[in-house]
Amino acid sequence: IEDTRELNLRASVPLTRSMRSVQALSLAWRRSRETSSAEPAPFDLGGLELAWTLSSIKKYPYSISPVDGSRLRLAVLKEDPALGSQVSLAKLYGDARVYLRLFGESDTLALRAGGGTTLGRPTLKKSYAVGGIESRSLFDVAITNHSVLRGYPDDAFTGRSFAHANLEYRFPLLHPQRGFRSYPVFVRHLHGAVFFDAAHAWTGDFAVSDLKTGAGVALGADLNLGHGLPFTATVGVARGFATKGEPRAYFLGRLAF
Repeated sequence: IEDTRELNLRASVPLTRSMRSVQALSLAWRRSRETSSAEPAPFDLGGLELAWTLSSIKKYPYSISPVDGSRLRLAVLKEDPALGSQVSLAKLYGDARVYLRLFGESDTLALRAGGGTTLGRPTLKKSYAVGGIESRSLFDVAITNHSVLRGYPDDAFTGRSFAHANLEYRFPLLHPQRGFRSYPVFVRHLHGAVFFDAAHAWTGDFAVSDLKTGAGVALGADLNLGHGLPFTATVGVARGFATKGEPRAYFLGRLAF
C-alpha cells in the first residue's frame, strides 16, 4: 500500500505582452511525501521549477490548429535538501514549436523539437523517458516524459537525457458548424493529420543509430460541449519502426502538441 501527499504552488508573471507576442516567467514549488507499507521510512521530495516562455502563436475562427507563429519554453527544476528533498539534482528542459500556414487558411505544418538532461545524482538512470504521449511534469524526478513518440509503449525508453522532434501536417476536412437537434454538442471542425516522430532517451553518449522513429495518421474534431465549452478530440494510429515499435492506436482530448 502506497500513500502520496503532495502540495504544488505556482505563480506566473507576464513580462511583456503585445499584439505579436507574449513573454512570461513562472515559478513553481512542490513538496511531496511518499509512504509505503514495504518501506517504514517516508520518501520526501521538494523542488523549485523556474520556466520562461515566449509565444507568438496565432489561431483564427476557422483554424483547426495554431497556424502562425512559434513558442519557446525553457525550464529548470532544482531538487535540494534545503527545499525538503532527500535528493540533490537539477533537470534542464527546452521545447520549441513552429506553426506554418501552407496552402489555405487552415492547413498547417506543425514542427516541434526539444530535449533535456540531468545534472547531479549520477545513480539516477531513469530521469527522462520517451514513448507514447507526454504524460508527466518536470516535477516527476523519475521518468519525466515530455516527448511525443507514437507507435511505442508509454515510457518505453529511459535515460538521464532525451531529445525528440515531431513533424505533423494538419488539414481541414469539413466545417459543419452545427449540432444535432437540441443535444449539447456542436461540431465546429473535422480535420486530419499525417505525422512523423523521432526521439531517444539515453545515459552516457548519444548515438544517432539508437534514434527511435514512428509515423501515422490521425482524425480530429473540434467541438463545443454544453453550448459553450470548447473541446478537441483526436484519434489516430501509429507504427514505430525501431525496437519495441508496433501498431498502436491512441485517443487524445487535444492535439498532440
